[in-house]
Amino acid sequence: MEYRGCAVPDRWTPALWDAASRGDYATVLRCAREQLGWSQGRLGQKFGCSASTISRFENGRRGLRDVTVLRRFATVLGLPAEAFGLTAAAQDRPGGTRTATRISRVCTSSGQEGDGQVRRRAFLLAAGLAGTAMAAPGAVAAPRTDSPIDPAAFLASRLEAVLLGPTAVEREPASPAVLRSALHAAREDFHGCRYVELGVRLPELLTAAESAHGQHASAETARLAAHAYNLATRALLKLDASGLEWVSADRGLRMASGCDDALVLAEATRLLGSVCRRAGHHERAQDLTLSAAEQLDLTGREPDPRHLALHGVLLCSAGYAAARGGDHDRATELLDEAEATTARLSTHPAQQTALAANVLSHRVSAHYVLGDAGTALHHSQGATLAQFPDTERRARFLVDVALCLAQWDKPDRAFQTLLAAERAAPGEVRTRATVRRLVSELLHHPRQASLPGLRQLAARTHALT
Repeated sequence: MEYRGCAVPDRWTPALWDAASRGDYATVLRCAREQLGWSQGRLGQKFGCSASTISRFENGRRGLRDVTVLRRFATVLGLPAEAFGLTAAAQDRPGGTRTATRISRVCTSSGQEGDGQVRRRAFLLAAGLAGTAMAAPGAVAAPRTDSPIDPAAFLASRLEAVLLGPTAVEREPASPAVLRSALHAAREDFHGCRYVELGVRLPELLTAAESAHGQHASAETARLAAHAYNLATRALLKLDASGLEWVSADRGLRMASGCDDALVLAEATRLLGSVCRRAGHHERAQDLTLSAAEQLDLTGREPDPRHLALHGVLLCSAGYAAARGGDHDRATELLDEAEATTARLSTHPAQQTALAANVLSHRVSAHYVLGDAGTALHHSQGATLAQFPDTERRARFLVDVALCLAQWDKPDRAFQTLLAAERAAPGEVRTRATVRRLVSELLHHPRQASLPGLRQLAARTHALT
């Protein structure tokens, strides 16, 4: 069966494709769900929203126009993107009885003639490199403010598919130049807190990088794959622990070990330490992070500023791990060492400012986990948002301040700070598991009635589900 030049599974009825040809995506959604034998509740669970939201989609009370929403439905239902009008190919009526390979990942080890080109095209689109509207930075449509997508569930499900799925080999692996461009675009999504877009882009990058390294096994492909896995680990650390962060961190370290780049290896080790810390292995986290710091080259009159800056970040991470373990003195010592490192970056003001902000942010976080919200808030008063180098860092700092205010029993100020963080970076507030827990705590606070708009924030952050 063919639709707009794309082979589709025989199980989808002509009625579904008739609806697709008319642009009646509500009917496409209902038909596909019913043909799978799913209830609205089951589809909602897989998509990341409620059964009532699915009902509103299917009866037309909620429009199906958002590209990200449509692409997510196609992925969940196993439909080609064309079913929701997401390609510009010529429209053909379904006909014939041809069996198709479901296009759900960029790379596979086998398939029909042309599958590799289709998947390669999909990767180029996700990387922002193809000659279409998707080629512009940020062209993957951002969800509207009322979008029902749970960005955390979407990101986790997308990364789960690639981290736990079969290893893929692309017949025409992406070149290092293409991988670098895709990595840059994914990093921009992360630093801009566009986690739904990252969920679209990052799995394709991981698959393409792994495939390229599998075929070429060069230091450059190892370095690019390590960067991609490191980014995935950073994203997964924002979500509830699932085990995926261990897989991603391990693969990042494996790739970093083969790329002959001390900076990449140190960052991969730091992230494995962060995963250990979150699992309660605080001493192991410190050991890993400090061992990575020792491998950096800080010798000479003017050490490489990248090594200095990362050394300071590693000390911050080790200090936070010490605080998580309840060791106040060790945490303070390590954070003081990190602050001293900033002085050595005096001839590199941008990196010096970024590291100083990082140290301050970690002091706030460390005192919070040590139960000393007053000292944490005292440190926070010395910060300006302009110090932080990107949206993700600014939003993360505001969330940490909100946590401290809640710990200090200032629910009104904690709530207002969360709203400020949401204005600065909606994606961060609506994705982080920490925010959901905080909002849930505010909902049960004795003074929650004095926080108008709290339940709306809970809905936006998916704290009610």
